[in-house]
Amino acid sequence: MSTYQSKSSIFVKVATIGTLIIATMVALILLLSDKNYGLIGGIILSILIIGTVIYFYANSLNKIIVQKESIVLKKNIGQIKIHKSDILEVTRLGHSNLTMTYGSKGVFGFIGSTMDDSTSLVKDRKNMLKITTKRKEYILSSENCNELIREIKTLYNTI
Repeated sequence: MSTYQSKSSIFVKVATIGTLIIATMVALILLLSDKNYGLIGGIILSILIIGTVIYFYANSLNKIIVQKESIVLKKNIGQIKIHKSDILEVTRLGHSNLTMTYGSKGVFGFIGSTMDDSTSLVKDRKNMLKITTKRKEYILSSENCNELIREIKTLYNTI
């Protein structure tokens, strides 16, 4: 069993911190304003911000665990298990601007669904790989991307 960490790039860190600061400031301004709907709007916006932060934090990829019979994509909360028999192909992807249909575009990573209907769990666009299975495609990132791909191909005899 091998473990590969998924670390955030500088862009992801800046996007996450910047977005959280701006959203918090907007919520505070609404809460502290003297308008009739400021308090209600501030509370609603605060709830939306907290819910969004929890959702994207929970789905952010933490590490990739290569086991004998499966690959586990361990998120901050929860995991995705890809069985050895389901894997069709593993490929390295070049640096790309991921086109998301929905999801996070930098806050805690590029998390969501891409235009080609892949599930994206990317935190560093310079170290991406794609795992193609019978049912789904996963785009993820790891700080030791080449080593991870080599191990998966060797262990699972995947081309």
